[in-house]
Amino acid sequence: MQYSQAIDWLYSRQAAGIKLGLANMERLVNELPLSDNDTKIVHVAGTNGKGSVCAFVESVLRAAGEKTGLYSSPHLVSFCERIRIGGNPADKAAIASGINSLQELTADWRPQPTFFEIATALALQIFDHHQVDTAVFEVGLGGRLDSTNVLTPTVCAITPIGLDHQHILGDTHARIAHEKAGILKPGVAAVCAPQPEEVRKVLEKRALAVGTKLTFINKPWTASHVSLPGKHQRWNAALAVAALQAGGFKIPGDAIKEGLAGAVWRARFERIETAGQADIIVDGAHNADSARALVQTWHELFGDTKPVIICAVSANKDIASIIAPLTEIAAHFIFPGLLTLRNTAIPEDLTQLIPSGIPSYCTATPREALEKAQLACKPVLVAGSLFLAGEILSLLDKTTDQYEPSEQ
Repeated sequence: MQYSQAIDWLYSRQAAGIKLGLANMERLVNELPLSDNDTKIVHVAGTNGKGSVCAFVESVLRAAGEKTGLYSSPHLVSFCERIRIGGNPADKAAIASGINSLQELTADWRPQPTFFEIATALALQIFDHHQVDTAVFEVGLGGRLDSTNVLTPTVCAITPIGLDHQHILGDTHARIAHEKAGILKPGVAAVCAPQPEEVRKVLEKRALAVGTKLTFINKPWTASHVSLPGKHQRWNAALAVAALQAGGFKIPGDAIKEGLAGAVWRARFERIETAGQADIIVDGAHNADSARALVQTWHELFGDTKPVIICAVSANKDIASIIAPLTEIAAHFIFPGLLTLRNTAIPEDLTQLIPSGIPSYCTATPREALEKAQLACKPVLVAGSLFLAGEILSLLDKTTDQYEPSEQ
C-alpha cells in the first residue's frame, strides 16, 4: 500500500473506539522484530503540558548531540507529525512501510489492535530502525492502561493533573491521578509538577507502593529563555530539565539553554503574522485548566486587547468550563463546524453559553470562520480543540500536506 492507502487503513481502526489495556500492546512488542539496542526512554504523562514537556526534553537532548525520537498525539495536520526523528516528522514512505508490516502481522489477531496500539508499535519500529539514542513518549490517554505503558523507561515525568476525559478516566482528581500514576515503575526515577493535595497523595502512595523515588519540582525555569510563551511553559521547562537530571542524562548547560530556547511545539499560543492583517494566535487549549492558562498568557502578551475567538469543542468535554474563561477576553465568538471525525459540539449550541453582551456567530467550516474573523481587523484567537487548531493551521500554512482528519 502507498501512504494514502496505508493511512486510510490505520484511520479505519478508529471505528473500534478507544480500548484501554495492555494485552495487545504487550503481544505487539513481543512479536515485533526489534533489535536489542539500549535506547533510553523518557515517559511523560499528565493532563496539561505533557506535549510541551516532551518537546522541551527532545529539543534539549538534540542540542546535546543525541539522536532523538519523539512520539506524541494527536497530530495537527499529518499523521507523520506523531513520530519524529531528530525533530523532523517521519517520512511517508516509512509510515506506509511500517503500517503494511503491522497489518500483515496482526491480520488474524482477535481482538484486532486499536488505532493507538498500531501507532505506538509503528513508532517503536521507526525508532528502532533509526537506532535513536533516546525516545520521548507522550502518554496518549491516562497512563496505567495506555499503550505506551508497556515500555520500561529511564525516567518518568508527570505534568499538572486536572479534569479531562472524565468519561474514561474518572470524574475526580484522585481517580484521574490514579490512572496517571500508573506509569510509575519500580526503580525508575520520576519527577512531577506541583499538584493539588489530593493528587499529590495518590502519586506519593503509588511511588511508595512500587518502590520508586518521586520528586516534585518547586519553581519554574528562570535561568534562560524559553521558546514557548506563557508562565506555565516555564514550569514545563523546569519539569523537562528535572526529568533529564533525574534520569541521569549528562546535559551541558549550554545545551539546556539552546534546547529550551529552540523548542518548537505548534498550536501552543502559536503566533502567526499575516501580511496587512492582525495576528492570529493558534492554541490547542481544550479543558478548563488549559483555557485559564491561555487567558493568562493572552493578558501577559496582549494586555486588555480583545480578540475574535474561533472556537470548537469536543462534545464529551465539560464545555461550559472551557468557554467561561474565554468570555473574559473575547470581542466576539465564531463557532465553525469541523472536518474531524470526532464528535464535536454543535456550533449553535455553543452560542447559548455566551453572555448576551458578546456577539457570537456560526459558520459551516473553519475556512469561513477565519475569513469572517479577519474582517473585524482584530487579533484572532483559535482555541477549544487541537483538531480545530490543526485544521486552521492547514489553511494558514499552505503546505503540500493534505489535512488528515482524525478522531484520536
